[in-house]
Amino acid sequence: MSAIYWMKTEDVYPDGGYDDTFFMAFDPEVRFPRFHMETGDETIGNVNQIRGGPQDGQWEWSMTVSLPGPRYGALTAGTEPTRGAAGRRVIEVYRHYLSTRPQQYPRA
Repeated sequence: MSAIYWMKTEDVYPDGGYDDTFFMAFDPEVRFPRFHMETGDETIGNVNQIRGGPQDGQWEWSMTVSLPGPRYGALTAGTEPTRGAAGRRVIEVYRHYLSTRPQQYPRA
């Protein structure tokens, strides 16, 4: 399994105005094709805590990878009651998504 890791979004984008409830997931072991030259580990998803409204306190998650291949019919975003559960969903969906792609992507 890949060594996916998390960083606070405000540490990745210090001028982005993110608070300490926003996190980004990275996969250092794969490289996806790009339209623009870029270095660094692949961003695979995000989690953040919802503030206000009926879902206040819930954790929103999204798997953000989009690769060529057939349409992916499973959910790529949702909410969970805890940050840990939301993070696990990002990783679970990401790994399943990669398994459905017709092309395998090189390991870093």
